[in-house]
Amino acid sequence: MAASKAIVKCVLSGDTLIIRGKPTGNQPPREKQLSLAYIQAPRMGSQKKDDEPFAFESREYLRCLIVGKEVTFRIDYTIPTTNREYGTVFLGSENVTQLIVKEGWAKVREDGRKNKDESRGEEVDNLVTLESAAQTAGKGVWGDKDKYSRNVNYTLQEDARTYLNKYKGLKVDGIIEQVRDGSSLRVLFIPPAPAPQQYLNINISGIKAPTVRKDIPDVEDLVEPYGEEAKYFVESRLLQRNVKVILEGLSGNNQAFSATILHPAGNIAESIVAAGLAKVADWSITVVTDGPTKLREAEKKAKEKRIRLWQDHVIRNKVGGDDHDFEGTVTRIVSGDTLHVRVNRTGVEKKVQLSSVRQPKPKDTKFPEYNFEAKEFLRKKLIGKTVRVIIDYQKPASEGYEAKECATIKLGDFNPAEALVERGLAHIIRHRKDDEDRSSCYDQLLIADQKYARVHSAKEPPVYRITDASESLSKARQFLHSLQRYGRVPGIVDFVNSGSRFKIYIPKESYKLTFVLSGIRCPRPGRTPTDKSEPFAVEALEFATRKVLQRDVEIEVENVDKMGGFIGSLWLNKTENFATLLLQEGFGVVHSFSADQSSHSKELYAAEQIAKDEKKNIWSSQDSDPINEVNDTTTTDEAEPRKEYVDVVISEIISGGHFYVQVVNESNIRGLEKMMSEFGFYHKNTAAIPNVDKIKTGQIVSAQFTEDDQWYRARIRKNIPEKKSVEVVYIDYGNSETIPLSRIRSIPENFRQLPPHAYEAVLSFLKVPDREADYGAEAYERLRDFVGSKQLVANIDYRDNNLIHLTLYDPTQSESSDASINAEMVRDGLALVNNKLGYIKKYPTLVKKLFELQEQAKKDRVGMFEYGDVTADDDEKYY
Repeated sequence: MAASKAIVKCVLSGDTLIIRGKPTGNQPPREKQLSLAYIQAPRMGSQKKDDEPFAFESREYLRCLIVGKEVTFRIDYTIPTTNREYGTVFLGSENVTQLIVKEGWAKVREDGRKNKDESRGEEVDNLVTLESAAQTAGKGVWGDKDKYSRNVNYTLQEDARTYLNKYKGLKVDGIIEQVRDGSSLRVLFIPPAPAPQQYLNINISGIKAPTVRKDIPDVEDLVEPYGEEAKYFVESRLLQRNVKVILEGLSGNNQAFSATILHPAGNIAESIVAAGLAKVADWSITVVTDGPTKLREAEKKAKEKRIRLWQDHVIRNKVGGDDHDFEGTVTRIVSGDTLHVRVNRTGVEKKVQLSSVRQPKPKDTKFPEYNFEAKEFLRKKLIGKTVRVIIDYQKPASEGYEAKECATIKLGDFNPAEALVERGLAHIIRHRKDDEDRSSCYDQLLIADQKYARVHSAKEPPVYRITDASESLSKARQFLHSLQRYGRVPGIVDFVNSGSRFKIYIPKESYKLTFVLSGIRCPRPGRTPTDKSEPFAVEALEFATRKVLQRDVEIEVENVDKMGGFIGSLWLNKTENFATLLLQEGFGVVHSFSADQSSHSKELYAAEQIAKDEKKNIWSSQDSDPINEVNDTTTTDEAEPRKEYVDVVISEIISGGHFYVQVVNESNIRGLEKMMSEFGFYHKNTAAIPNVDKIKTGQIVSAQFTEDDQWYRARIRKNIPEKKSVEVVYIDYGNSETIPLSRIRSIPENFRQLPPHAYEAVLSFLKVPDREADYGAEAYERLRDFVGSKQLVANIDYRDNNLIHLTLYDPTQSESSDASINAEMVRDGLALVNNKLGYIKKYPTLVKKLFELQEQAKKDRVGMFEYGDVTADDDEKYY
């Protein structure tokens, strides 16, 4: 018979293989079983009988030699009774039969020796000669059979969950022994796998290919569209190939394992999905070791190309049109899954629901408490923050509910929906597999859903019983004394009635109250939509809503009114008296009688005067430098000056006690963002400073930062004319660098008007070693651990020209005024108390506690005291 070419699909034993032709169109190719003529290899075993000695090794030799390769073959003879074909296979110019016999993995058949015909006689003689040589050398099957043993399990010998826990996440060596369909395989674990030799049924994690079920007794055949093509796709790439298997989960009622299959050429799951022959499966995507991103991207590309399973796919238009993906500011939390966002570009406020999640249903007795927690969680995380909003789909109106836009919301990398699900504060919506109305981060929600156990745990939910302290005048008086005694009381603005009247929730005591600002009067809005509002009442209400609704505030209570409302001052961001903000914006006037009795009367009158001078709205507005609004504590005569706090972030750390801070408030951030957007546009057409002699130390310029090539305001620290470069400090961030003159531009006057946003600061009361000194590096790293990427609270203790002395607090950690970062640096032995500065006399109690911490650090031998007591060298630099 003439020779033909074929591809070796798989090897059944050391002398039998399956070969196939090339595929035609979308149909898998024809296949043929071929046994090698004149030889016999040991028979492979099964679940019912053991292998013959060396059967697996014989098969492995032939498998590794020819599987997946193109060979030339001819049919030498056929057994009439069985129609079994025997032939010769060539790999290139090599005779595969001779190679097997030469290595001792098969014997020459006795009937082949006796019945050889004249045309094949020389070929059989060559095989006999090769066999004799292998036998003499003890190769292959001619070795010591008593030493041969192969121990393989065809079924699992232990509980599936126990087995999974033992080998989950490990890369186990295996051979794909069978491809049932495009996503269902049978694999054999082999040495040097950490697991014993074991046959396992595997479903590829994260995907589902069309079903192929044929020739199963008493089961109807089922071949779904593209099933055969998907099966061939995987067979041609993986069947009898060496792979790495990562066990990840259980599927099919614990009858099969979910796993990722890695071939040297890549991940088969990604390939088959990209080819449009499998879809991503929600139920197993959560266990994929590398996460769902690559599989989803592969599926997205297949959909866009409309290939195979996706040939009828319709690409939907983006919900929301041009505003389907935008940045906005969270203005209100309606419930545990619904919120309001103001679009930054247009100023339009949208009501959106978190995609693919819902808050627990009220009919479950536990859920109302968790609804409260979910709403409060969102409020703390999102209110007032700029977020990215991706409109995923629109939920149509139904059962009396209005239509809703459902969106994925991101605060940086933080996904609040994911966090809610993980904490058991929201349920995930189980979408149909063909339902594309789902969150763009649905996979992450599924993963989070696996982590949570709270709602279904035996733990009882918290109970929230909220008392209304303003229910009546008599009840309000019961709370008045304690509120006055506490001083500033933390609260949350739950509702805004007008520019100066609010509902405040006091979480520590779990009660709410009506709160009225003292010392001012704001225009009153109408009680109903048809009532006429006073001039600027609506604007004042909108301003107050935008600034304080659902924000954390502090209140100081002075008295109660005849309706049970509490009268006093409301503080935003700890330092901003909201009454002065209203007056500065021209949304209120000073009420002289009550203002004159207030300790803040000077602030109120000054704010009103600013508004009068500018004549806008009722009056006017003006931004000011937030640092200079804080009282200078050096001038007070009190034994322990009053604390005045600001919210800050550390923008640059120079050493463990020396750094730059930025004050965090809305006007600061808004002013800097506006300036920077105009700044970049301006520098597209400006030229470099032409004359180096014009550059002076201390000069404010524009400088192009090396790392991002963006332009920032900077101050010249040092001119280096010989190198045509300068050292600059970026005044809005505090970092510095040396750059060439080509990266310097002059700066127009309008960009100088905004005060610098970075303030040079040191830790109050302390001497901290410079980074180059002993323990300086440790102090630097410790401070960075305390302050990195956090919003802190700072008390301004002292000013030394442009240098401010601060006590820093981490609001998430500090529970008292003593638990400061300054104190922690002393406690760790990385700073000394500085008793030489005069301003320390103003804080005797605090300094005494710092000295106590220093003495404890000495006793514990921590930090710079590890070798005993130390005294700073005269030439050692401290901050």
